[in-house]
Amino acid sequence: MARTTLRALVFLACVVAFGCSGDSNPTNPDNPPSGGGGTAGGGGGGGGGTGATAIASDDVFDDNNWDAEVQTLGNGGSGGASHVRYNGQEGADYRRVNITANSAEGSGAATQVAVFSIKRGTAYFPSSDGAIIAISYSEDSILFSGGGNGQYSAPALRQNGKLYTLVPGGGAFATPEPVWTPHSLSNLRQNDFRTLASGSDHPDFSSTGTRIEVGFMRLHTVPAGSPGGTRLGGIDNWRLTFHR
Repeated sequence: MARTTLRALVFLACVVAFGCSGDSNPTNPDNPPSGGGGTAGGGGGGGGGTGATAIASDDVFDDNNWDAEVQTLGNGGSGGASHVRYNGQEGADYRRVNITANSAEGSGAATQVAVFSIKRGTAYFPSSDGAIIAISYSEDSILFSGGGNGQYSAPALRQNGKLYTLVPGGGAFATPEPVWTPHSLSNLRQNDFRTLASGSDHPDFSSTGTRIEVGFMRLHTVPAGSPGGTRLGGIDNWRLTFHR
């Protein structure tokens, strides 16, 4: 398939896009997602807007373009993410995420392990690019092993050193499918995003907000009293759109 190239650090080049081209070639036989998942809505972001968009996308996931950060709650665990070529096929690239959550048996609290992937050199600047009205998000996902709900997935933002995302029950979606499956979210507002530690800690989408880096989050959660486990999943055709 034809390759389109996202150049990181290209901002406002077309309809205020910080990605007017892709860094990608489809990583699975499917086309980029056009539906699935669900919608979420919340406060913040303001009203009005220009109708312009800024888009970041990737379906190659070169390790040189991505950073990973792991956050844990409860008894903890481990995780990581890296570039893989699907079944060794030329041009069939994706990002694989491996998460192991320790047992929550006898702890009285759930165990959570989240792997955040942030795209290097790609950011939105509300002070110059404009206040953010809403965010749309889409990806293709697959579960290779682990069963259950797979890994919960959601867009991720980093602002002022804090990582913001969605949580299960608050927009994050399960990825239990053993085949590549499209998921999407729309109309995500400022207050839909939160830190994992606090439901009241949100990013700033206003025109006074600071630089916002972009990516996605994968989460494995083990309920209190349950044994731990490992989930191995993949992501392809990642796309995040700022509406301003």
